[in-house]
Amino acid sequence: MRKIQSILFIVCITLGCSAQDNMLLTAKLFTELPDSCPTPDAFDVAPDGSLTLSCPNYADKTKPGVLMRISKDGTVTKLVETPVLAASGMSKPMGIAYDDEGVLYVCDNQTNKGRILRMTFNGNKLMSTEIVAYGFYSINGIRYHKGHVYITQTNLPKLKTDKVVGAVYRFKTTDRDIKVNNDTKDTNLIYTSTTQNTNRQVGLDGLVFNKKGDLFVGNLGDATIYKLTLNADGKVENESVYVKLPINSAPDGINIDAKGNLYVAGFSQNQIFKIDTNQKVKLLAQYPDNNGADGGLDQPADVIVYNGKLIISNFDLMVAKGMKNSKHGKPYTISFIDLKE
Repeated sequence: MRKIQSILFIVCITLGCSAQDNMLLTAKLFTELPDSCPTPDAFDVAPDGSLTLSCPNYADKTKPGVLMRISKDGTVTKLVETPVLAASGMSKPMGIAYDDEGVLYVCDNQTNKGRILRMTFNGNKLMSTEIVAYGFYSINGIRYHKGHVYITQTNLPKLKTDKVVGAVYRFKTTDRDIKVNNDTKDTNLIYTSTTQNTNRQVGLDGLVFNKKGDLFVGNLGDATIYKLTLNADGKVENESVYVKLPINSAPDGINIDAKGNLYVAGFSQNQIFKIDTNQKVKLLAQYPDNNGADGGLDQPADVIVYNGKLIISNFDLMVAKGMKNSKHGKPYTISFIDLKE
């Protein structure tokens, strides 16, 4: 641990942090995950106060996509296997969001066959699964807000010229079986963003609402967080760049605390950022390549503010140019940073 902390200090000096800002926080182990969850992805808080975690299991195609239940003390149990798509025999749950009634909406990410699942539970027992919309090319993140779900797509290939176009869609929670075309014919499409970074052609990913109803959405390739102001019909009235993060950070999951501070998972560089309401960016934590055994950040995919902690999923799968991660392997972990420090 001392060696890692020394490396983190050197990283801060390299980044030019001030004396006040160079005190990076230490991530700790919240819990280890079973073999059924080798690639943990997204969180939301369940009606009973536990965390629900999605596990698309991209590392082992023999394993189904699952949803896990994590108690406040870190105890992990399987909630349910995500219902498979008959055409593929698979399920790949990524973004998840509960509505006000405790119904869970799940982004089932399957190329050209992606779905929004509406899963109704009685306690921890799955009672029914319905399809809100289907046909997504690269469905990823999801948030619930005032009777609607908002989802991101990292790529709309039908709109691509020489650069990737990402998108935000909006659906009523009462919608069922809507077929999407992944182009401008889709009436539920409310926003697009073209990724300019030729070194990482990936589009929109994480998203979160603040108390005012502003929607923050991150472009992973451009490392830019946009602020979208929506009208009563859910249309984007105003778009602005909220912050730009280091270009190689690859912002993935985004969450928000009660004061309106944003927290962002830096997927490619094992980073966590905090963005305050004055749009000041602070690097909270950064780790070298590691296996996550002691809670070190190991390709963080999502974050959630939970009981005074920032809980972080370690995806630990993708190996590509410009990414810290060098291989996938055990342990499969969830980290946390104590926000009270």
